[in-house]
Amino acid sequence: MKPTRREMLSALTALPLAGQTRREAPAAERPILWYRSPAKEWTQALPIGNGNLGAMVFGGIEQERLQLNEHSLWSGRPVEIDSPHTLEVLPKVRQLLFDGKYTEANQLASREMMVRTRVPSSSYQTLGDLTLEFDHGAAVEGYRRELDLDTATARVEYRAGGAKFTREVFVSQPDQVMAVRISCDKPGALNFIARLKRPADAQTEYAAGEIAMRGKAANEGVAFECHIAPRVVGGKAEATPDGWRITGADSVTLLLAAATNYKGKDPAGFCDRTLKSAAAKTYARLRQAHLAEHQRLFRRTSLDLGGDDRSTIPTDERLAAMQNGGDDPRLLTLYFQFGRYLLISSSRPGGLPANLQGLWADGLNPPWSADYHVNINIQMNYWPAEVCNLSECADPLFDFTESPARARWAPAGRRR
Repeated sequence: MKPTRREMLSALTALPLAGQTRREAPAAERPILWYRSPAKEWTQALPIGNGNLGAMVFGGIEQERLQLNEHSLWSGRPVEIDSPHTLEVLPKVRQLLFDGKYTEANQLASREMMVRTRVPSSSYQTLGDLTLEFDHGAAVEGYRRELDLDTATARVEYRAGGAKFTREVFVSQPDQVMAVRISCDKPGALNFIARLKRPADAQTEYAAGEIAMRGKAANEGVAFECHIAPRVVGGKAEATPDGWRITGADSVTLLLAAATNYKGKDPAGFCDRTLKSAAAKTYARLRQAHLAEHQRLFRRTSLDLGGDDRSTIPTDERLAAMQNGGDDPRLLTLYFQFGRYLLISSSRPGGLPANLQGLWADGLNPPWSADYHVNINIQMNYWPAEVCNLSECADPLFDFTESPARARWAPAGRRR
């Protein structure tokens, strides 16, 4: 059987690239974005994701905000807008274009290939926010916020009241959960409230050890669920109407799962099963599985442009220096790897392709609906796929492109 284009591309890009390495880079060269203060706006937050579930991590001190996304959370519904005459007219339009008769081609296409049915407006939407509310009551010192591209982990640390507080967040592809680990080196010093909320169309309730937020995107969109459960060491967790109150803890791991009813999925059942499976594993085991899967892709390609090591300087300060004429080849390398990281985090086999904003979008109506624009935008998302040894990350685009044809031409009784 002749191999498909995708199989040939996958075989080619599975070959080692020049300079490829699987060793862990020295600490000074690790691909880390880091900052001395929390994000003040959404575009400054740090993105994490596993292709289906994602978050923007702000790194706040008194209030941490993790803005959540689930890749299939759209407010629209399937709409048939194809003209029955398209297949017949397409060769005629092509011939007019070949003949240089562009006006006639446009007129024929508009008249015979475009359907005048009104298509309801729809948009990709936020899943909501997970907020963590702390009351440190003391000045904060030694603040650091970072995103480690090699471990796909966002991390925040600082000192307050004589104690060191640490938060790290990742989204596991193998276990399909987001894990938020909050710890303190002073026993019993962790006290905070975790809340789930959404701007509209959602409600929360407590059931079977989990807080569940559920709703339906607008009137015609998907139904969705988001469940969160804590694992507390040295303290206690009390359910509230919209989250959890943690008191006197040494460390806390919050596990979060989310899903929609896209393609007939049962979001409540998925969240229940996923959280129960993840909760049966230690945090170390969850993290190790996450690292192995992410690094299987991320470490395939390395790039060395030389230059001085400036990793002790915050990323925003390095960027400002370059904008003022400075030379920083290692920052360009970091930028290159950040592009690969974003594709890995927003497009995995079996899921949806990266949309206009990848996986991450805030609010109920983000710019341009954060949808799929085939004039150039979706192609730009996938420029790093084949040339940067991430062929599998393009699978969602191929599947999404081919799915309407499979659904339309499948034999009776086999439509998907």
